[in-house]
Amino acid sequence: MKITTVLFLLITQLTFSQYKDVKVEGELQKWKKITLSFKGDTFTESQEDNPFLNYRLNVVFKHKNKTYKVPGFYAADGNAAETSAKSGNIWQVRFTPDEVGEWTYEVSFRNGKNVAVNDAADAGKPAAFDGLQGRFEIAEPEAKAKGRLVYTGDRYLHYAEDNTPFLKGGTDSPENFLGYYEFDQTPPSHKYEPHAKDWKQGDPTWQNGKGKNIIGALNYLASKGMNSVYFLTMNVQGDGKDVWPWTDENERYRFDCSKLDQWEIVFNHMDNLGLMLHIVTQETENELLMDIGELGVQRKLYYRELIARFSHHLGVTWNLGEENGPVHWSPKGQNDKDRKAMAKYIKKQDPYQSLVVLHTHAVPKSQDLFLEPLLGYQFLDGPSLQTHKPELVHNITKKWISESQKNGRNWVVNQDEIGPADTGAKPDKDDPGHDGIRHQVLLANLMAGGAGVEWYFGYKFAHNDLKCEDWRSRDILWDQTRYAIDFFQQYLPFTEMQSADDLTDNKNDFVFAKNDNTYAIYQAEVKATTLNLFGSKNSFVVKWFNPRTGEALQNGTVRKIRGGGKVDIGFPPKKDKDWVALITSKSQSRKGISNSKKEVVKLDALKDFTIDEPSDNTVYYSDEANGVLAINAADTAQRAKLAYASTRFEKLSGLYNLSFISMAENDGESEYIIFKNGTPIATVTNPETDKAFKVATHDLGKFFIAENDIIQIASKAVTNNKIPENNETAWSRGRWSRLVLIPEGVSAAAALEGKKPFEEKNGLLEIEAEAFHFSSKNGTERAWVIKSHSEKTDQSETASKNTYIQAVPDTRVTHDDVLIEGENFFPFAGVGGVVSYKIKINKPGRYYVWASVYSSGSEDNGVHVGINNTWPESGARMQWCAGKHKWTWSSAQRVPENHCGTPKTIYLDLEKGETILSFSMREDGLKMDRIILAKDASFSPN
Repeated sequence: MKITTVLFLLITQLTFSQYKDVKVEGELQKWKKITLSFKGDTFTESQEDNPFLNYRLNVVFKHKNKTYKVPGFYAADGNAAETSAKSGNIWQVRFTPDEVGEWTYEVSFRNGKNVAVNDAADAGKPAAFDGLQGRFEIAEPEAKAKGRLVYTGDRYLHYAEDNTPFLKGGTDSPENFLGYYEFDQTPPSHKYEPHAKDWKQGDPTWQNGKGKNIIGALNYLASKGMNSVYFLTMNVQGDGKDVWPWTDENERYRFDCSKLDQWEIVFNHMDNLGLMLHIVTQETENELLMDIGELGVQRKLYYRELIARFSHHLGVTWNLGEENGPVHWSPKGQNDKDRKAMAKYIKKQDPYQSLVVLHTHAVPKSQDLFLEPLLGYQFLDGPSLQTHKPELVHNITKKWISESQKNGRNWVVNQDEIGPADTGAKPDKDDPGHDGIRHQVLLANLMAGGAGVEWYFGYKFAHNDLKCEDWRSRDILWDQTRYAIDFFQQYLPFTEMQSADDLTDNKNDFVFAKNDNTYAIYQAEVKATTLNLFGSKNSFVVKWFNPRTGEALQNGTVRKIRGGGKVDIGFPPKKDKDWVALITSKSQSRKGISNSKKEVVKLDALKDFTIDEPSDNTVYYSDEANGVLAINAADTAQRAKLAYASTRFEKLSGLYNLSFISMAENDGESEYIIFKNGTPIATVTNPETDKAFKVATHDLGKFFIAENDIIQIASKAVTNNKIPENNETAWSRGRWSRLVLIPEGVSAAAALEGKKPFEEKNGLLEIEAEAFHFSSKNGTERAWVIKSHSEKTDQSETASKNTYIQAVPDTRVTHDDVLIEGENFFPFAGVGGVVSYKIKINKPGRYYVWASVYSSGSEDNGVHVGINNTWPESGARMQWCAGKHKWTWSSAQRVPENHCGTPKTIYLDLEKGETILSFSMREDGLKMDRIILAKDASFSPN
């Protein structure tokens, strides 16, 4: 039995003695809404002293180490949904506790001009019940609860109670869902009369039975297994022109208390049904309506009011705006600064940090324009995608998942609107099978790693985006959406899976994989299919899922397969239309690496890669003398064709910076392709060289690499027609030696945020080495540490300011000590421990890098230098030979023909502005005292 508790708490710690009680209403249980009502002076919505703008109510709730600052609001008489009151003396705060036990609260109530949008704690002056304090006890919920949907840093929302991942399925139409005729002061756009029969006894209503139809509509949608509803809270000057939270469509500073309380009744019911509130705060036609698009008083007040009244709900998405940003057909709109300001303000004001997204325009070009600047932005959690052409959904979803991973903040990528605008998702009577959108939208998003779909209804069909009255018009579509979500939830570890479409040879397959464990292969058209299980020793069971009917899994023509190479998966029980193959490992126990630490991974061509079977008569051979794989270009059949080698990644899943090391040749500039799970992720070409062999390092960028991913490298022999050989010209042989993966750890750029840079003046910049801004082991066992005079070392006695840095521990002191690549020796730049300095360049151009180093031998006399986490060849292998056992300056680069290097050959090309200068270890034990960057090529330190 539910128990509603009403407490009148007498408070003695009051500034104003006439305010002596607070009413606490609600079920005092975890994950249940609690409303605190306070009595103050009587106000009206329209009075000159604006209660919405000139008063600010905040309540701080505390439980042990948790603190929530929750904004409150003017509530008229406290019962406005029923009375339609426009005046009263009640202020309210709504709060949803997430812990059992005692909670305390303290009230801040301030009065002053525009104080509601002033975040300064002491803004305005105390009013009425300011300073009031109290406490209440929260019990366990009577029924099992999943809790709040929260963004946890991966590409899916999770329920806070048990961390269950969430996949969205719901409706995008009607966007003017709140244009309902029984809300106060609302144009009667919608009545939802077909859903009157879906209202149930005991469901909420207001004012003697109002609201039954809209409540019934939500009942129906939830009964179909849907969990999200998209709606605008303001469409003034927009398409519908029937929804706004204010007392009038031309008002911006005063809010309709009764209408918003009636919305709250509907939203409460959505909570009870498990329906997410997808709150779309504006549309493209009105994004300049408030403060000409900027974050000013009107916009802040609008967002604060929405957050105060509705943020407590357990499933909330804050959408910054539909089709946000200017395009040719809507040329005036918000800019990147406006979007970032909105997102930040909502995140800062919302005590629960619910999902913040941006709805996009329909074509990729416009999406790129507005989304790319937001990648990695800490206050935006993902895009709300609109896509004009459904066939693009899969690749667009993959793109934004990948790009957000690379930028260090995973986005939740939902498909919330599909085109063409006149079509969308048709009614069942017009498209009873929904074959096209099931393939191109629903499964396309989910199989790409997307977080779900909301369905938009095109304007040429019945029950369209602005005029939908009956959600039963898409009854079959809701079923198919539920089938897909249930399949993912029941059978797939989807939070650990990723798109890997090229693991099969069929170009139209969608493949979703946790390599060596679980594979889902969606076939829009059934064809003979082989799955690449390279390197796997597991056996697998093959089952088939029918996404049209949602039936139990079925057997096909092949029931079991074994890993090791490309394997035929057989056919489903019927070859009609589309099917999903579910392929799961039979192995119950697998050696995991979940407890492994991040480390630099070096994949050696000769040791770690397997040469693939000849493809079109092209195959690698092992060039042991050079430590590379190569192609026999003397065989004319193997020229200008790709050879392949593969490996399975057996380290920790994560974001890595990839460096590819090839061997450039004077015969030609060989081309290379790096694949992940069969998909090309990078293509590079060797630089020109006049040397027979020259090591070339290629920075490929950041990529997410998962445990058991198949990494493949291909190259081909080419000729530049420059080197005569017999009756023709010589060919390069596509030689390469390794792929290096450096784990993404703490970002130097993030660590240096706010640091004062070392500034170049008149083409010269000098730095004390120990004054670094950032250091990292970079996944290794070596670190840069500061050594000082207090340690009584010989070197500190003579070092500048008696202090220097050293790469430690130093385990290779003499030539007889064991050289262990990746431990005490790092031949490739950016692999070993890193030390970084924030610098500011006023005169851009080429700067020669000098460093003062103390070297005792050939085992501690090398380092690499780079810029902005890139490591150009011009900064590699900085070397010291002369001047042992004393501090010595050098700017020489070690090269094969001259191990001591030529002086003044280490340089960096620097742009104007702030940047990050970094040194990475080459040999442990090296000691570094001072650094100089000089624009003058003739400069030499004293």
